Amino acid sequence: MHRAGKYTVVKSCNDHGAMTLREHPRNGTLHVVEYDDDAVHEELSELDAGSVVHLELRRAGRRGNAWCAADARAVDG
Repeated sequence: MHRAGKYTVVKSCNDHGAMTLREHPRNGTLHVVEYDDDAVHEELSELDAGSVVHLELRRAGRRGNAWCAADARAVDG
């Protein structure tokens, strides 16, 4: 399963590389636990709670609400 859209950072990247996001406009939450590459991980790890980001995601294995970030772009304003 793949997703793309705008997300708000609820909990920024922790020491294990996981972060919690809120999906626009449905307000569902999801957890990013994997990254396609170091550049995507670096982009997301620099974001604070409240930041908005456009992401391309795919399900991380068979884990419930865990996702892998394939691409990330911070949204201005």
